[in-house]
Amino acid sequence: MVFARTAAWWGAWMVVCAAWAVPAAAARPNVLFIAVDDLRPALGCYGDRLARTPHIDRLAAGGRTFLAASCAQAVCGPSRTALLTGRLPDQTRVWHNRHRFRDTLPDAVTLPQAFLRAGWTTRSLGKVASGDTREEDPAGWSVPPLLREKWWKTALLPESAGRGKGLPWERVDVADDGFADGRLADAAIAALGAAAAGDAPFFLAVGFFKPHLPFNAPARYWDLHDPAALGTVPAPGRPAGAPDIAWPDHRELAGYRGIPPDERVDAATARDLRHGYYACVSYVDAQVGRLLDALDRLGLAERTIVVLWGDHGYSLGEGDHWCKATNFERDTRVPLVIRVPGMAHPGTPTSALVELVDLYPTLADLAGVAAPADLAGRSLVPQLADPLAPGRDVALSQFARPFRNADPEAMGYSLRSPTHRYTRWVEWPSRQTITEELYAYPAPPQAGPTLVEERNLIDDAAAAPVRDRLRATLDTMLVERVGPPPAPRPRASGTAGDGD
Repeated sequence: MVFARTAAWWGAWMVVCAAWAVPAAAARPNVLFIAVDDLRPALGCYGDRLARTPHIDRLAAGGRTFLAASCAQAVCGPSRTALLTGRLPDQTRVWHNRHRFRDTLPDAVTLPQAFLRAGWTTRSLGKVASGDTREEDPAGWSVPPLLREKWWKTALLPESAGRGKGLPWERVDVADDGFADGRLADAAIAALGAAAAGDAPFFLAVGFFKPHLPFNAPARYWDLHDPAALGTVPAPGRPAGAPDIAWPDHRELAGYRGIPPDERVDAATARDLRHGYYACVSYVDAQVGRLLDALDRLGLAERTIVVLWGDHGYSLGEGDHWCKATNFERDTRVPLVIRVPGMAHPGTPTSALVELVDLYPTLADLAGVAAPADLAGRSLVPQLADPLAPGRDVALSQFARPFRNADPEAMGYSLRSPTHRYTRWVEWPSRQTITEELYAYPAPPQAGPTLVEERNLIDDAAAAPVRDRLRATLDTMLVERVGPPPAPRPRASGTAGDGD
């Protein structure tokens, strides 16, 4: 298959890497599984010069940073469901935050459930699933998931109270526990302390809420960033020749106080929004640092695998777009850092193309935990052993239109190769082509600013060989990896932006 390495090559790699992974498996390692909501690679370890993220950078210095990781779908619920189930959105029928995978796959064994069955104590704190209690999955956890306590505040100013979304950002002079993520870190540190006193290994998932809108953070984290350095929004225009369907059919930023319905904000507002986003990233970074310090203090670091991931990327006005919900690079590319005790070449990043669905088989391999045979991902143990190990030929993402709690009318499937992105929009469920996109990027993927597409090359004669190769790759992948479209579900109610 054009999108897979040969069986002989892959088998040889697994033999080499198995010996490396045996010590971790024999020790039944703990897993600290850190999710960060709406985090694009706005981190120092990804080459973002605006970022102030010393603690996540410290994690990266001792682990492996994946420079070319992609999510399954650039919105919270579908991305997280794909990661936790190890299956693609078409396989779970989760294309919206209000879809539930158990309706389609009632017997699926999730990533935490596999660890629970193998004897690990598993806990979920914060936003690990979609962010709504209706989509929590208690079957994977030793105790019921804790999304948030009632006293965990997400907004403090009176202007944010009442109907509507409130203010788009808050800069308040409070301690870290004034907002929810500081309280969440407190709860996670207490959970680590309890786990350290127990006999069973643990799988602790901690899902931070920021930098999701509204951009609310203690003032000290705003003070880390010079507003003037944030400058104006880069590349404000849409890519030449891109179809309208490539952009979201709902607006997430709109509805916040002072934001126009079309989200076309002035330069000062754009600067404040970007300032708030980076302040929230720094705020979360400090909470991650507290967790890493707790691992060291409790003597857990040398037997704990740490994974930090963002559920999808994010746009801060680039390409005439705010937030997520596209197949463009800035929305589908995600931060992913994995630290394994005793790993080879710590601190050296990898440019291998990988997907978040690869985390399930990876952690199962590292811990010696049985995993289902039909997972959509594949183990990243080769890249953890050697940062030069090749990854996928292409990484797959997709997005449904319209974004609503019902079956889609159109689906956009997107393949990221080392040099290009090919996206095909199809009617649903026939998969008849509506329109296509093709964009070129510098290669190989590397640390630096989030890439912005410039021009749709789908009809460019010089790009025809690449286009035809990726067309054929997607044809094959839809049959052999994704599978046929699922049967239509009953019509359901729900607003387009339900559960941003």
